[in-house]
Amino acid sequence: MTSSRSTLMGSPEPGSRPSPASAAPDGTPQSSRQALATTDALVAAGLLVLCLLAWCAANSKWTREAWSLPSAYVNDPEKADFIANACSVKASGAWWHLPFLWKTVPDLGAPFSGDWNDIPTLDELVLGWQAALAAIFGLFGGINLSFALAHAFAAVAMYASARLAGSDRLWAWIAGVAFGLSPFIFAQSPHHMQVAYVWPVALFPLVWRWSATSPGVPMGTTRWWYAALIAIVTGLHFVYYTNVFCQLTLLGAGAAYLRSRDVKAFRGAVALVAIAVLTTACMNIDTWTYQWVHGRAGQGIIREYKWLEIYGLKLVDLTIPPLTHRSDLFASFALRHRQGAPLLDEGGSYLGIVGLLALGGICYVTGRALLSQKLQDVPLEAWQILWIILMFTTGGLNAIGGAYGFTLFRAACRYSVVILAIVLIYAARELSCASRPMGARVGNEGRLILAGTVLVGMTALVLWDQVPRPPTREATDTIAKLVRNDQEFVAKIEAALPPGAMIFQLPIMEFPEAPHPGVSAYDHFRPYLFSHGLRYSFGSSRGRESSAWLQQLSQKQLKDAIAEIKRRGFAAIYINRNGFPDKAKGIEDALLEMGYAKPPIRSASGDLACILLSGE
Repeated sequence: MTSSRSTLMGSPEPGSRPSPASAAPDGTPQSSRQALATTDALVAAGLLVLCLLAWCAANSKWTREAWSLPSAYVNDPEKADFIANACSVKASGAWWHLPFLWKTVPDLGAPFSGDWNDIPTLDELVLGWQAALAAIFGLFGGINLSFALAHAFAAVAMYASARLAGSDRLWAWIAGVAFGLSPFIFAQSPHHMQVAYVWPVALFPLVWRWSATSPGVPMGTTRWWYAALIAIVTGLHFVYYTNVFCQLTLLGAGAAYLRSRDVKAFRGAVALVAIAVLTTACMNIDTWTYQWVHGRAGQGIIREYKWLEIYGLKLVDLTIPPLTHRSDLFASFALRHRQGAPLLDEGGSYLGIVGLLALGGICYVTGRALLSQKLQDVPLEAWQILWIILMFTTGGLNAIGGAYGFTLFRAACRYSVVILAIVLIYAARELSCASRPMGARVGNEGRLILAGTVLVGMTALVLWDQVPRPPTREATDTIAKLVRNDQEFVAKIEAALPPGAMIFQLPIMEFPEAPHPGVSAYDHFRPYLFSHGLRYSFGSSRGRESSAWLQQLSQKQLKDAIAEIKRRGFAAIYINRNGFPDKAKGIEDALLEMGYAKPPIRSASGDLACILLSGE
């Protein structure tokens, strides 16, 4: 950055040098800014294409048929939340999940409507985006494209952020590739849609530097309005990211205030935090108003403290490659670590070689400054990383808050991607400053050769190090088979029942986040993904009267329970046989003895069965 007395894309304040954005970041005169913008747009387009191709390579999505299938299904227990994700996308596509409005799904939670109003949906922008893509490209095709674009958006946002921070295109490109293809995003796909949309995080370092350095972010300035836009975008995305945005904005502004006593700048930073918080709160209006009218649910989502320790941020995980690394050596090292580690992350904390080099650079500069007793030379980014470590590591301040009941941010390992954004912006800016004199010495031709070599070499390194190896043919065939089996199973049920028929699902399970032995928490949503008009008993939030009857039913004898199920209008019983030690043979035999002699409808996979209750 040039003088900290400058403003973003506006007139410099009295006595200050021009802002790096009032001219091009590389010093090009004002008259050439249009050409610069065109060039940057072309570079951003190149990043987008590269990320889309890399995602296709990582997931073997090269044909229309491949795009019509998910990249994970019930064959991957670690990504079991994908079924719930897909269910939410389908419900949103049917206009049952609109921002600010109460969330009900008529086809779930039968004989009532699925009540989802006790589950805060704070990132409805991403959900709506996925639903729009699904409406165009099909459910799974739209979800696939949304995750591919999550990588592309992250890369472009990082490139833009690095350029605005004063980086040359070469280093901004490398930062964009490293961030857009981060192992973190790959690890969140396709089961954590809101977590994967990290692109706003790439813009955070800009706001943090503005708020921590003179003249800060006084309200009404051009810089403040840009920061306010970033705050709004942040509030519309994953609440974890909003949390760290607010923390470091306040901390940076607080430190600046102690140095300068500039109340206006501090108020501007507080206003930014308020904007982010209020935007997030607006996304929660539906939950609050519903609870105000209907009262709070008896249970809702339960966050256990233990997950704050298991999924806390751990420095060692920043260095552990994913199990899907393209190098057998790296992958086997990762496997040995995961087999021996008692506390594991979500598999995506690895910063990559480029990210680790950038982090090492900050550590080197910081260490040299401390040894020289020049505290003022410690990079701002080092203090930001230190705060994240103190706050979010296992046993840190976040865990202390959790011990006393505040357990919202249970998977703090996700803040590894914030560290990655910080170190990449820092490295791109510093390397740009360091490489400019060298470019002047070698001349235009030498500069082009050197830049091309670095560009190709570093891009190839990121592609090799961070893009996972593709799934095996056996894995993709398994997903295709499972999806096809579920589609055929539901089609048989629809052929046997009238539209709108209700199906009772066994084993009885609560919603959300309540797995049953042998059945993942959202497995009962599988038939809903493929049906048109059938209604299912699973899918209403626990703690409400609409789901309380299920628990009462579980206490009854089978004969009495079946009578109650029929009395409420259910036409069939759906059984996930994996939820019973005897594969539900006892229930099927008992129903046969009661006179329900029609042969069960079975899935080709053998795990699902449907028994019709019409006629005895």
